[in-house]
Amino acid sequence: MKRIALALAVLGIASSAHADADAAAAATYAKKCALCHGKAGEGAKMAPKPIAGMPAAEVKKAIVEGKGKMKPVKIDDADAVAEYVTKLKKE
Repeated sequence: MKRIALALAVLGIASSAHADADAAAAATYAKKCALCHGKAGEGAKMAPKPIAGMPAAEVKKAIVEGKGKMKPVKIDDADAVAEYVTKLKKE
């Protein structure tokens, strides 16, 4: 019984940490990306092509190296932001 309780506690901590990472990535996206790419990655005036649902590797490469008119963006959690973009729903 103790093992089950311990396993559930570990899963709870892992889920909480994952939720915190998602919230941090969402905040970074809102601060650094949404102005040009739209709140939900749907595209906006500066970058009309939607990025919602793009593969994480492609998003991270654009963050780190830039793409087209976009210059590289200095952020600490590029991997998390790239994962966040993959979860945005395409419209």
